[in-house]
Amino acid sequence: MIVTAFIPLFPLRIAVLEARVAWGDPIALGPAPGDAQVIGECTPAAWAEGVRPGLRVGEAMARCPGLDLVVPHPDAVRTAADRVSARLEDLGAAVQPMEGGMWAFAADGLMRLHGGMDPLMRRARSALPVGCDGRVGAAPTPFASCEAARHGVVVHADEVAGFLSPLPASRLPLSPRAHRLLSSLGLRTIGQVAALPHASVLDVLGRDGERAWQMARGDDDARLSPRVPPEPLGECLDFPDSVGALPALEAAMRMLIARVCDRVIARGRSVRSVVLRARLEDGGSWTSAVALREATADAARIGVACIPRLSGIGAPVAHLAIEVDAGGPAGAGQMTLVARPDDERRRRAAAALDQVRAAAGDATVMRLVEIEPWSRLPERRWALGPYEA
Repeated sequence: MIVTAFIPLFPLRIAVLEARVAWGDPIALGPAPGDAQVIGECTPAAWAEGVRPGLRVGEAMARCPGLDLVVPHPDAVRTAADRVSARLEDLGAAVQPMEGGMWAFAADGLMRLHGGMDPLMRRARSALPVGCDGRVGAAPTPFASCEAARHGVVVHADEVAGFLSPLPASRLPLSPRAHRLLSSLGLRTIGQVAALPHASVLDVLGRDGERAWQMARGDDDARLSPRVPPEPLGECLDFPDSVGALPALEAAMRMLIARVCDRVIARGRSVRSVVLRARLEDGGSWTSAVALREATADAARIGVACIPRLSGIGAPVAHLAIEVDAGGPAGAGQMTLVARPDDERRRRAAAALDQVRAAAGDATVMRLVEIEPWSRLPERRWALGPYEA
């Protein structure tokens, strides 16, 4: 059996908490900076006023003049999801976080530890935040377990087909084009999709449709891919004035990468993955996860993978942070057989900079960063940033 914990409207709940507004009001998730002007998830009060996800902002406001739009907070959502994963792992579970506020783990072995399925589900439910309408369900396959969690029930192997059959076909993980095709064919429920011949599914929907067809029949792969508990290390930087210029953000991120790599090397470890975070001037947030091909503690290599992601920030930044998983082995990713001629010079320059800053302060050695090259005012065209060797 696979147990799944589910928090409905999870990203919206986190955004409402960050905005400090009442959940009972008509609220919808607004567009992120730079995204299309459509709304996301909405509260039951907004739903009752005719507001639906995917509506244009103007149409949603016309339907509900009192609608309150909250800014998405992907950074806070990721932090809250990691917190829930850690609490479920405290039960002894190997947890696989999923999109949409879901966490799945195999119940084999845990039922004996906790005294059966019912006590295990009660403890999993108690690991969810209070007041979030958290639900827990169980079924033999991942897809059926996710649907069972939406209803808070336990579905046994001989009940999977009957449980999934009346559910809407829109729950299947298919592309919008495939869902439109199913709708045009009059296939509204999962049971109708499961009744299709295998050859017809392959011919019309392809391999992705075949996987969804197997889910509808309760035949999907029961294996999970649980996460490896991270060993987080982080560095952050608060700007006195919000920064929107990409060169300044890149310079700040290089400094944060150098700092966190020094801490990783001091622990004798290496970096397996990186999460970049930014708090925006308008109150929203931005986050980007970077999975490294191999563990490394080389700041230059991490910078190559991370620095280009900063171009996705669509608003001035007030707070910039980096968090790494320092669970990699020592010396990982050190593939250079012969040192480059300038390696020793860089090492000595970095050591000299560290000594100067330790004696006279971090602001002793700086460099010019071009912010607004079109400006005629020197103080707006250039800014001082940290100098790295």
